[in-house]
Amino acid sequence: MKELTDKQKKVMKYIRIFHASNGMMPTVREIATNFGLSIGSIQQHLRALLSKGYLVKRGSLSRGIDFPNRKSFSPVAVLGTVHAGTFLEQIEDSSDYIYINTDITRNRKCFALKVKGDSMEPSGIIDDDTIIVSKDEEPVNGDIVVALVNDESAVKIFYKEGDIIYLKSSNTKYPALSSENQKIDVIGKLIYLVREYKG
Repeated sequence: MKELTDKQKKVMKYIRIFHASNGMMPTVREIATNFGLSIGSIQQHLRALLSKGYLVKRGSLSRGIDFPNRKSFSPVAVLGTVHAGTFLEQIEDSSDYIYINTDITRNRKCFALKVKGDSMEPSGIIDDDTIIVSKDEEPVNGDIVVALVNDESAVKIFYKEGDIIYLKSSNTKYPALSSENQKIDVIGKLIYLVREYKG
């Protein structure tokens, strides 16, 4: 591969560190913000890194750059926020993408959500985690699911007795929810979690 300029080396180093820390590639805007440069300038550096073989382009998504010869990764849409605790908002339309190893996603229909709240902390799911959810699998008792409770999003532990669905928090300060007195629609099962390192 062709030699990189000093600036291209710095951009490449930032991309590697960002990916290692976040489990996804940075957007052009995130790279530009880090270096205090215009988006146009960063796009020029990225084009050079692509032409020199240090990066490859995977589609036209906002995080569409990738490393060559890397394991196959699939884009999973981040649909907004899910609440582990109180319910504050509905799941939103896709605003971003995260790349997940295809060994995890396989052929499943998946989406990602940012977690807010502390009701699932004892299960290892904390505020600002990103969870990957499969829409294809029927949950069984004890699975962690994303559900709409009276049309507001929640991440909880799933239980079903007869026709009644129960959603429980692993943090005992939150009461269990029941489909006996609330509308509950389970929309997916948690299959993976991504956590950003905050040093």
